[in-house]
Amino acid sequence: MEVTRGQIVAAIKEKGCKTFEDIQVETEAGTVCGACEDDIQDILDEHLN
Repeated sequence: MEVTRGQIVAAIKEKGCKTFEDIQVETEAGTVCGACEDDIQDILDEHLN
């Protein structure tokens, strides 16, 4: 889906995304094959903890 790290961080900070599923809904990242799920979770952990 070519979603950037910056877009994911913005979804966390500006849209209040707190889960992988929230990120999927907001950005469509991880909705095709899910190969980036671990990377997205790492970004979530980094910004929410």
